[in-house]
Amino acid sequence: MRRRWVAVDHPGWVQAHASTVVAHDGDVVAAWFAGTREGTPDNRVWLARRGPGAAWGRPVVVDAGRVARWNPVLAHGPAGDLWLFLRRGARISEWSTWVRRSADGGRTWSEAVELVPGDVGGRGPVKNPPVVAPDGAWLAPGSTEEWGERPRWQPFVDRSQDGGHTWHAAPIPLDRERLRGAGAIQPALWVADGRVHALLRSTEGRALRSSSADGGRTWSVAEPTGLPNNNSGLTVVPLPGGAVACVHNPVAGDWAARCPLVVSVSTDDGRTWRQVVTVEDGVTPVEDDPFLVPSPPPAAPAFEPADGGVGTDGTGEYSYPAAVVVRDTLLITYTWQRRGIVEALVPLAALAPRPTTEGTP
Repeated sequence: MRRRWVAVDHPGWVQAHASTVVAHDGDVVAAWFAGTREGTPDNRVWLARRGPGAAWGRPVVVDAGRVARWNPVLAHGPAGDLWLFLRRGARISEWSTWVRRSADGGRTWSEAVELVPGDVGGRGPVKNPPVVAPDGAWLAPGSTEEWGERPRWQPFVDRSQDGGHTWHAAPIPLDRERLRGAGAIQPALWVADGRVHALLRSTEGRALRSSSADGGRTWSVAEPTGLPNNNSGLTVVPLPGGAVACVHNPVAGDWAARCPLVVSVSTDDGRTWRQVVTVEDGVTPVEDDPFLVPSPPPAAPAFEPADGGVGTDGTGEYSYPAAVVVRDTLLITYTWQRRGIVEALVPLAALAPRPTTEGTP
């Protein structure tokens, strides 16, 4: 495995977070938001790119304004262009989703337009990219967050049958009688054997799972899996051969430590998982800067969650992964101590099922 900087300790920000990544026309394009801290008005969406075998280019700002920017999501559009979804708003509960399009692989962008006019709370993808359903519809994994004395989080999937022009939200049901916390958010979607599956970040110490048999129109009640979740973002990528990889922090608890960062693999559509690779351990330096040493998480991570964003100094945090398969490699980007974004390259061979002593996988 190789790890290298996309960007770190840039003069344009104090904290950087929530990267997204896509392979497009032979290049790799990544975006993230960065500013003083989550929710401050100076947060902008930044973007960088690299060619095959090349170093990452200089980051540039692609969206900025008078209110905070959050959670960019890059995706291939139905017409083959590149879409950049992003959130705008001073508070999570009030943010709205905007989109820019690029016909030249992210070098230039259209003016931003609201994805759903009048949106309050966020439509479309909230962290992970859309997928194409078996019937050709575009499915965007979304969620809303109500804060206050008793926070309430609700996941859903936005469905578009006209190339992203109009959207119809389908809730992912939660059994709230069994929940200890606010709920679940930020689904990650994948398609297998004619069904669509979702893996969700939750407040329950474990990731939740839901499925749809009708192209994302309706969803099963989200059930707990054995995959630990620390109430932090995860991502899912189908692998050649039918398995699926999840990049996540293998830590149970609500607002628990965001270290280490690992890849787990499932061969039964997300019901069970096996941890196979450690991407970040909080000890090993990134290879192109051995003097910038990471830090393990503190014994009691100091996250201060609020509607205006999560407060943290970033110590020991390696989180919010994005991933894409590029030829024989799983390419991952993630937040590094809120100071920057790292790219990790994991050979797909390292994720293959391992035979037991009896010779069966």
